[in-house]
Amino acid sequence: MDLNQLECFKIIAETGSLTRAAEALHVSQPAMSALLKRLEGELGAELFDRSPNRVKLNAAGELALRHANTVLRDAEAMRTELAAFARKNRALTAAFCDPGVQWYSVPRFSMAHPEVALTGQLYEGDAAKLLLERDCDLLVAPAEVRHPKVENVPFLADRVFLSVPPGSGLLDRESASLRDIPAQPLLLPTIGGHFIRTIEKIAAAERPDITIVKNDHLMTQHMIRSTNFLATVSTLSIELRNDGLRRFVPLTDPELNILYRIAFLRGNREKVQPFLSWAKSLSGPA
Repeated sequence: MDLNQLECFKIIAETGSLTRAAEALHVSQPAMSALLKRLEGELGAELFDRSPNRVKLNAAGELALRHANTVLRDAEAMRTELAAFARKNRALTAAFCDPGVQWYSVPRFSMAHPEVALTGQLYEGDAAKLLLERDCDLLVAPAEVRHPKVENVPFLADRVFLSVPPGSGLLDRESASLRDIPAQPLLLPTIGGHFIRTIEKIAAAERPDITIVKNDHLMTQHMIRSTNFLATVSTLSIELRNDGLRRFVPLTDPELNILYRIAFLRGNREKVQPFLSWAKSLSGPA
C-alpha cells in the first residue's frame, strides 16, 4: 500500500460515497473503486458495508482509518520537518568584523549563489564563542580565530586609505600614516567595525591632537563632500563612495592593512562550502 491509497481511503470514509470521493480527487468512479479493492486485498479485510448509493465504514474500516490517519499525519510531519531542514541547510549566517567586507561579500555571494540565503551581520568580541555557540555559521575576521574546533582559510586583503580633499598638503603623498599626518579633523561614521575601532584606538593612544568627528553614515557622506576634513575608506568599500574630487592616499599603518580570514567550525565545513568555494574563486577585489 502507499500514501495515495490511504488518502483515497480517508476521503471515501469522510464522504461516504465512492462517487463523491472520485469527484473530490478528480478521478473516475471505476478507478476509485478499483483502488479501494486493491487496498482491501492488501489488508485482507473489507473496510466498508456497501449499499447501492452509499458505503459505510465497518469495524475493520474504523480500525484501518485510525491507523491511516496516524500514518498520514506522520508523513505530513516528516515532509514539514524535512522542508524546514532543507531551508535551514540552504541558509547561511555570516558574521563580519567590518562593514566594508560585509558590503563587498553579501551581494556578490548572493548573485553567485541565489539558492543560498546569506544573512550578514557585524560582530564584535569573542569570535570563537560566536562559532561555538552557533550564533553564526561562519565569520570573517581580521586574523585567525585560534581554537581547536575552528578552521581558518585566507579570504580577501583590505587596507584603509585617507580620503584627502583638494588643497590638502597630503595630496602629493604616495602614502601616509595616521601617526605622522598633521593634526586636523578626521571624519568617521558611526557604523562600527574593525577599521573604525582601530583608527580610534590609534588616535586615542598616539594622536590625541587629531579631532575625531563622528556622525551617522549619511551625514558623514555629506560632510565628505562639503568640508575639507580628512576621511577614511577601505579597499573593499571604496566603490560605494562618492568623494568627489578627493584623492585616496593609502595608509601604511600595519593595523590598517590586513588579510581577512574565514573562520568556521571544522564540523560545519559542508554547510559553509558554497561560501568557501565562492571565496576561492575570487582573484581579489573587483
